[in-house]
Amino acid sequence: MSSPTPESFILKAEQARKRALRSRFLSRAAALAAIAVIIGFVGQSLFFKSTVDQPPEPKPELAAHVSGGLSSFSGIDQNAKPFSVKAMEGVQDAQVETLMHLKTVTGSFVRKLGGEVVVTADVADYEIRNKDLKVSGNVRFEEPGRYIAKLASAEVNLDRQRISTHDPVQVETSGATVSADSMETSEDGKVVILRGHVKAHFATDGVQ
Repeated sequence: MSSPTPESFILKAEQARKRALRSRFLSRAAALAAIAVIIGFVGQSLFFKSTVDQPPEPKPELAAHVSGGLSSFSGIDQNAKPFSVKAMEGVQDAQVETLMHLKTVTGSFVRKLGGEVVVTADVADYEIRNKDLKVSGNVRFEEPGRYIAKLASAEVNLDRQRISTHDPVQVETSGATVSADSMETSEDGKVVILRGHVKAHFATDGVQ
């Protein structure tokens, strides 16, 4: 059996050194892989917690019911004339946000070729979007110097200046008092139309 030569010792030492380096490299790679797995797990956990555990932000909702004291609304009609609605108390409808229920109401609009018409009533429903005012209870329309109308209820479109009612109405002018079963005005309020059992009392001659 031959004795080991110096070259063989050198070869074995080199092989041992390479095995040690390979083992150290594998250990470091395994450690880095383990750290990467831990970081990935922690990041995934944080991401999952931030996206799932946290409840979504609530969306703002419109108030379903608003009530208060004095209420006032104003605008410009189709003829560029101002109109307004005022009430001692206003309550927003629970279902329709543009509908207001009013008490002790005073409204007004200006005719295109005439004066101001003022309406008063005990209660009213005002649709803000359509500018429709439905009044009831001791309703009174007045255009100073032209007429005063008294009735139980009526519908008024403030944008078109149109008044209509199916209730009995009494209209007082400077020269006569007229009663009828219903009343309607033209869009600008220039013409007042009375229908059904119309009766007139003229102050000048007493004829009825």
